[in-house]
Amino acid sequence: MKVDIHAFWLDRRRLPAIVSMIAFAFCVPMQILGYAAQLTDPAVVLALVFLPALSAVLMILVAACFGKNHVWLSVFAVFIGVLGFVFKLAMDPRGESLLHHTSAIVLYIGIVGLWALTVFYIIRTKWVLVILFLVPFFKHLLLDDLPVLIGRQAPVPVSMWMKEFSMLSFMLALSFFALALEKTTNYRRVES
Repeated sequence: MKVDIHAFWLDRRRLPAIVSMIAFAFCVPMQILGYAAQLTDPAVVLALVFLPALSAVLMILVAACFGKNHVWLSVFAVFIGVLGFVFKLAMDPRGESLLHHTSAIVLYIGIVGLWALTVFYIIRTKWVLVILFLVPFFKHLLLDDLPVLIGRQAPVPVSMWMKEFSMLSFMLALSFFALALEKTTNYRRVES
């Protein structure tokens, strides 16, 4: 008897995901300019450089080498990237409220969970992930960045732009990865 086993794999449209993840990897060391006073702290280096860089390298490897059969490996890369964002949030000097930090951490954990549920084909559509990453991408771009670019808000230092570009490229890369997910059907013989 033949049984359909559905899964996701990354199709040939994964090149934009790789390019945007390379852009994210480029921004990772550049964003430390905003934390120059804290660079002696190993936690800062871990959060700002090591975890995001490791996430980017793993996502690129999954897309380039393992996307055909082992797209589930991307769960580890997304988890490591989100962990870096959680550490960065904890070190945020703006002094946001505890409610803001808690809701952001819950959102980050939800991102990892939805990514895992999708690549393990428990959620059988990629569009949840696409929307999950494109909505905040456009929110940041249109509501946070555009007013600064057109002069309605005060300019920000280059280091802050690197942090913002890092986050935007990460969200864009994950959107492109989600868009490159395609369903495939494998057949296995099951003895009855």
